Amino acid sequence: MGDYYVLGLQERGRWLQELSALEGLAPDLHYRPEYCGLFNYLGEARLFVYREKTAAVIYPFLLRRVNLIPALAGKLEQDLYDITSPYGYGGPLASADAGESVLDGFSRSFAEYCRKNAIITEFIRFHPLLGNHRLLEGRVTVERASQVVCVKLYLPEEEIWAGYGRNNRKNIKKACREGLTVVIEETPVYFNDFISVYHHTLTRNQAGQFYYFNESFYEGIHRELKGNFLYAHTLKEGRIISTELLLYNETYIHSFLGGTLEQFYGCRPNNILKHEVIRWAKSRGIKYFLLGGGYRGEDGIFRYKRSFAMNGVLDFFVGKKVHDHEAVSMLEKMMAAEKPRESENYFPVYRRY
Repeated sequence: MGDYYVLGLQERGRWLQELSALEGLAPDLHYRPEYCGLFNYLGEARLFVYREKTAAVIYPFLLRRVNLIPALAGKLEQDLYDITSPYGYGGPLASADAGESVLDGFSRSFAEYCRKNAIITEFIRFHPLLGNHRLLEGRVTVERASQVVCVKLYLPEEEIWAGYGRNNRKNIKKACREGLTVVIEETPVYFNDFISVYHHTLTRNQAGQFYYFNESFYEGIHRELKGNFLYAHTLKEGRIISTELLLYNETYIHSFLGGTLEQFYGCRPNNILKHEVIRWAKSRGIKYFLLGGGYRGEDGIFRYKRSFAMNGVLDFFVGKKVHDHEAVSMLEKMMAAEKPRESENYFPVYRRY
């Protein structure tokens, strides 16, 4: 078995070196310390690094203190922790020479790290394009959670257009006839308009509190991810009626947050917005546009996103592991009288409440 060590945000240089050392892979923005650090209000960003001769496995995650769950405040005799992927995608990445024995060594070392640091559960959102769920099959419980949509931007422009659904193409043409224009900014010039439209959309959809990010979160994006974010806005007669914050690097671009004013749905402002983002990203040489999926299975949101890549549907996998069954059982009993906020299959169960 090899050796392991764990990096934090204060070791950003070494973290970035570990990423760049994975030759042949194209790590997404989600693996960078600047991105993981955006979610420091949820937990401490860490990068677990396992090395065995020339092979390496790296794994970013957020370390969360279980004692901070409101219903457990002051009730636990010791500090307990769990880990999760930052919002979006994550999971381990391995060098090309990391075979099964190296992955076994990584899993044993990570289990040892969890045992020594009172980490009781682990939840992973794997990357749908990197397919890194395969690295942990048989080592954690891997489940197909949903599907996401990806536009292959390396295809010729006419082929991308032909991959749109027929109604989507019609709606984009309608938006043009309506005189809608799209502005793409790599600075937060219209940030107040973005927040207004985004929060309007959250309220309309009765979204959870998690999605109401505070001001420092956006300041972190503007400061730490400069050159890796953009705002796209659809305007009608000078007014922003649809807006989106996107994150990108040289390989991937992601729809991150956004919304549309309900009274302007008929103008199809978001259709033309995504179409123009696709053109912008393709002109930059970016290869993939990940639009995400729906809220529940193949709902209306998922069908809308799929209309930008009818053949671009990917499976999205998650990973679950209980590292300390006794502690989890104890917490579940302590939380049993609380009113659940999440569905029965939420993991870990003690965070349902």
